[in-house]
Amino acid sequence: MEWERFLLLILRILFWLGVLFPGFAWAQDRPPIKVGALFQLTGPAGELGRHGSQGAKMAEKEINERGGILGRKLEIYLTHEWDATTGVQEVRRYILENRVDFLLGVNLSSVALAVSMEAKKHQKIILFTHAATGQLTGTWCHRYAFRLVANAVMDARAGASVMKDKLAKRWFGIGVDSELGRDSWIAFQAAIQKVRPDVQFVGEAWPKPFTSDHTPYIRQAMQAKPDAVWSTLWGGDLVAFIRKAKSLNFFEEIKFFVNPGGASLGVLVALGDEMPGGLWVSTPYWFLYPGSVNNRVFVRAYRTLYGEDPADVAMSSYSAIYLLKQAIEEVGSVDTEEIIAKLEGITYSDPVGVKTIRMGDHQLIEDLVWGRTTKSDKYPFRVLADLVVVPGKDVVRSMEETGCEM
Repeated sequence: MEWERFLLLILRILFWLGVLFPGFAWAQDRPPIKVGALFQLTGPAGELGRHGSQGAKMAEKEINERGGILGRKLEIYLTHEWDATTGVQEVRRYILENRVDFLLGVNLSSVALAVSMEAKKHQKIILFTHAATGQLTGTWCHRYAFRLVANAVMDARAGASVMKDKLAKRWFGIGVDSELGRDSWIAFQAAIQKVRPDVQFVGEAWPKPFTSDHTPYIRQAMQAKPDAVWSTLWGGDLVAFIRKAKSLNFFEEIKFFVNPGGASLGVLVALGDEMPGGLWVSTPYWFLYPGSVNNRVFVRAYRTLYGEDPADVAMSSYSAIYLLKQAIEEVGSVDTEEIIAKLEGITYSDPVGVKTIRMGDHQLIEDLVWGRTTKSDKYPFRVLADLVVVPGKDVVRSMEETGCEM
């Protein structure tokens, strides 16, 4: 009959739409899985936030093109995190209005600490992909918070390992006047003294975040006549500092300038040829390392989608979304308690390699990449030479050191 042939035609069309466009089938009757992401999308840290959001959205695109998660569409919401007060308001809006299943991101440590407590209040899992203050997986830890990037203490200890054999005895510290900056300087001093008991600390300076002119701090450091400077400036603050320091011949007088996080492409690309050569800098992820097939595929896909190479926070955010996908599919739902149980102690793979989230404090154990800035014939920005890869297991705090009690 005519109506039977018509019905058969409709069924065939629906079938082929499901095959050719996997999202079509699940979009019709199943609610999406929602992730609320916060990043610094403008201002001095905007480059890092942009990469973080791009990494997350790239994972969303790939996952949805392949049928989603458990047959459900993945939806990632993005917002500017602003400051601690506004960040908490945005998290609350995500939870109460958007009804997100998970939270992700955060660049500033001050914002991260505040929104972490809000996530705990609402019993919502939050995956931190950039903020590095040790307190997130230290005394402020809780069962709903997971950090998927190395913390400041790990990087400081790695930096001390890299510098232990260098001809640097007198050290000066310049860091952002924040918990992150001070955590890093304290951890570095303790670590370098263990391997170099002869070191001296000749001063420290603490510019406020987003300082426009670092001249007084640069002169203060130069007057102390250190062999080396440990700097925890990052993002736009580091870019501004380096530009001003170059104009004052700072790098001609200081033997070693050492900066954890300075190898982020959010910094290197912004500076281009203005970045001095020979600075020791680090990053949790360096787009040219490792040279594995998986990493090359990721970098190529990111370049194709965005026309640039991925910064560290792009990788951590991309990896975080795929980790969520893995956990949800293995559990078979988005149930918070079951996902927590799955993530605690999990070992998983991403384009960099195999990583583990420690059960006790939810801290990711990953290697840290250090190297010297050097001119490249292939890239319009400085790349890393003399690469030193410090195993995460060698620099992570013991559980007793963290003070974490869940």
